Amino acid sequence: MNYYFITGTSRGIGKATAELILQGKDNFVYGLSRTRQIIQNNYEHIKIDLSNPEAVKEFEFPDFENPDSIILINNSASITEITSFGKANTDDIIEGYNVNIVSPGILINCFLKKYQLYKCKRMILNISSGAAKVAIESWGVYCSSKAALSMLSEVIDLEQKLKFSVNPVKVFSVSPGVVDTAAQEKIRNTSEENFSLVGKFIEYKEKNQLATPEEVAGKLIQLINSPDKFEKAEINVKDI
Repeated sequence: MNYYFITGTSRGIGKATAELILQGKDNFVYGLSRTRQIIQNNYEHIKIDLSNPEAVKEFEFPDFENPDSIILINNSASITEITSFGKANTDDIIEGYNVNIVSPGILINCFLKKYQLYKCKRMILNISSGAAKVAIESWGVYCSSKAALSMLSEVIDLEQKLKFSVNPVKVFSVSPGVVDTAAQEKIRNTSEENFSLVGKFIEYKEKNQLATPEEVAGKLIQLINSPDKFEKAEINVKDI
């Protein structure tokens, strides 16, 4: 059996990826999110608030007997208040960093503690963003937290190759491109006063330039099925 742990399975890329994986009868998905939107026999919902690190610390990865593979997909992300620093709400800053980097870091650490010595295929996919590489006005928390997640992915990939070269856990930071999600809708509804580039994101939608969550999910599955094709930890879905 192939076991998947996916954060943010209530919508968007997380939901689409879980549903695609569940088409395989030998796959089992644990969905970590606040609400449950998937009802299937091989799906177990774990209600968890990723903005609360204390709750995430309580989660324990289960033991498995003779698994074929174990995959962690840190998909959940938060674009909180879209505004410049100096105007931002302190609680929104804390929530954004907790969801985007603190909770994924905790989950990665616990995943490695539990499964490092397993002999089966093990992978960690961290869903990054182009915003990890480009400074975008009013996205201070999102850009910096995604940059942190991307660098964390590279560090862990290096550690695995140095310390566990015979049987490393594969680690990737995957940038999905501009995807038609609830976050994009929130961006489009931001005032130009708070985000001068809002017109550009409205244009993406009007000109059908947004990828669908299902398209991105398909690319993630290709990566999971053929990880040895990629040497570097950082990947753009366009390259899969």
